[in-house]
This record gives sequence, C-alpha cells and structure tokens, in this order.
Amino acid sequence: MLTTAQPIVEIAKDTYEIDEFDCGSIFVLVGKDKAMVIDTGTGIGDLPAVIRKITDKPIVLVITHAHGDHTGGLGWFDEYYMNAADEGKYDMGGADFRRNYAHSIAQRSGKTYPYDPETDIRPWPADAHPVRRDLEDGQSFDLGDRVVTAMRAPGHTPGSMVLLDPKTRILFAGDACNCNTLFGSLPGDATFVSVETAGKALKDIYALKGKLWDVCFNGHHDFRPFGKPLDDDVMGNLIDCCDALVSGNYQAETVPGMFPGMPERTVVKKGTVMVTFKEGGIDEPKAE
Repeated sequence: MLTTAQPIVEIAKDTYEIDEFDCGSIFVLVGKDKAMVIDTGTGIGDLPAVIRKITDKPIVLVITHAHGDHTGGLGWFDEYYMNAADEGKYDMGGADFRRNYAHSIAQRSGKTYPYDPETDIRPWPADAHPVRRDLEDGQSFDLGDRVVTAMRAPGHTPGSMVLLDPKTRILFAGDACNCNTLFGSLPGDATFVSVETAGKALKDIYALKGKLWDVCFNGHHDFRPFGKPLDDDVMGNLIDCCDALVSGNYQAETVPGMFPGMPERTVVKKGTVMVTFKEGGIDEPKAE
C-alpha cells in the first residue's frame, strides 16, 4: 500500500500545506464548492488519498511551473492548469527523475522518513493522460466564496505563475520567490528568461503587497518552517538582487551545488536571499 503519511498543517482557515521530505510543499485551498490544489510535489505515495483527508470537494489543480518536483503527481489527475510557456520543456513525470530528486533531498536532510522513494514513487499509470488547460495572467478561479487569481512570474521558468488568495491574504509563489531562487538559463535556451524580466514581474507582484496579499508561501519550505510563511523581507531582497545584477553593481560569490555531486554555482546575496544566475543571462537581449 502506498504511503499517506505526508504531514499536513492548516496554515489559515480552510488552507493547508502538505509536506514532502521537509522540503516540498503542496497546498490545498478549500472553498464552499470546490478545492484548489497548488502543485503535486514529486507525487510520492497516494496523493489523492492525502488530499481526501482534507476535503472531498471537486478539485481544481493548478501547477505553478513545470519542474518535476512540482508536477510529479499529475498522473493521478484528469486535468490541470499550467501556463503554456512551460509546455514540453521539462521532464514533468519521469519516475527516475522524481526518485533521484527525492533521494537527493533525503540525503541532504540526513533524516529518515515514513516513505521510500523506491516504493512510493511510481511511474504514472499507463493510461494517464492528464489534460493541460491554459493558465493565463489574471485568470481567476471561483471556489465558492473564495476567488483565487493567477499572475505571471517568469524567471525560474518561462511559464512560472503565482496565485493570489485575497480571502486569506496569502500569495502562493511556487519557485518564483524563494530564499534560494534559481535563474540559470542563457539566451538561446528554450527555457531562457532574463533576470531583468524576472525582476520586473516580481515588482508587479510586490506592488500588491498590503493590498491583496500580506504573506508569501513558496513551493519549498527548506528555507522556512513548515506551515509558516517566508520572512517578510524575502521578496524585497530578491528584487534588490535582481536590480543589482541588472545595474552591474553586485558582488558575485561561488557556492556549492544544490546537491552533492552538482557543480558550484555563482550567486548574489542579500539578507537570507541567495540568487543563482549566469553572467550571460542577466539582461534582456536587444532587438536587432
């Protein structure tokens, strides 16, 4: 039997965070008529059964971006919403990738968990063909007495999106805002987004702080306590890092790779925020 041992915590009224390996986060927002699930983690265990511990209402599944540590559980759902800019660019469901990622996270933490990547991360069912519905900037989802709105946040991936929930005043940021934000593509890459473009999108989101949102939950809680939001200054510091890179007024550092065996990274830092970047990927290419 597949595990359903993933911890769950209520972070606000009718709003839940599900944990994978003290790192990955899946969110469930329950409305009067429907529930929204934000991301599916690596898809470890029986995720639909875990969600049913929280609610039996119809599910609207929204994916913040197409990385496999957020899309791994898609194979157990019929449809999902995701921005078209990420379509076809990443390994969204490969069992080998998901297992390797989960092993790396567990190795990094040094802990033992009540689930095993080898037995609890399965290939998607042979008949799994989840249908992608387009997720666009400004698109709203009425869950019944609760309307959640998507905003574009390109940077970590071309199609990264965030979700605004004015009812709880929470911003669900996926990997668009993180204490360990990764920008690593270059012009010519299919996944290229400049740091300049990412910074502009973050400023649009940040301008709504205090108006539509007060606290931010990102898609990983290895740099924040499980069930608690990011520190209040994280997005501001992330924007400052982007601005420093674009202006050329920054001090780069070299740090170890994300996981053992991975190459070193070039980063800039401010406060608790560290931004990984490549020198050629800072500015938006000029039109010829």
